[in-house]
Amino acid sequence: RVTLVAGSTAEPPPPMDAVVRVESAEQMFHAVEDASCDAHVVIMAAAVADYRPRRVAEQKIKKTDGPAVLELERTRDILAWLGAHRRDGQTLCGFSMETDDVLENSRAKLVRKGVDMIAANSLRETGAGFGTPTNRLTLITAQREIDLPMLSKDEAAGRLLDELFSPELAVTG
Repeated sequence: RVTLVAGSTAEPPPPMDAVVRVESAEQMFHAVEDASCDAHVVIMAAAVADYRPRRVAEQKIKKTDGPAVLELERTRDILAWLGAHRRDGQTLCGFSMETDDVLENSRAKLVRKGVDMIAANSLRETGAGFGTPTNRLTLITAQREIDLPMLSKDEAAGRLLDELFSPELAVTG
C-alpha cells in the first residue's frame, strides 16, 4: 500500500492507494507523522519549505516609504523528525538538492537526519532537478555510493527503489 502526501503540484498524482493533499509545511508534518506510524518505508522526495513567514497579515499590507522586511522562521524538519522517531525495521530515504559540495553535504545529511539513504542531486547540473523530465542522482548509504547516469525521472525512481530494497542496504533502523 502506498500513501502519497503532496502539496500543490502542477502534475496530477500517479495512481496511489491514498493521496493526502496539504497546503502548508505544518500540515505536511502532521500528515507524514500520521502516515509514517504504519509505514515500512518512507521516501521524502522534497521539503515543502524550509522557512515560513513569522507573521501572516490578515489584510493587505499597505505600501510605505521604507523597505519592506519579511521575517522568516524555520519550519519543522520532517525528515529529521522521522529519523528520531523511526520504528524498528523502518527504512527512511531522503533527498538532498544542493548547489555546492553535493556529495559532502549529502553525506552529512544522511548522518544528521538519521536515515538509511539520501538521493543527492545538484541544482547546477543541466537536465537535473525541478522542471525537467530527467534527473541524475547519487544514492548514498552508510555502506556505499551509487552514481547514476542522467535518467528519466521514472527510470531514476526505479533505480532508487531497486537500491532501497536491495539486500546490500542492510537497514538497521
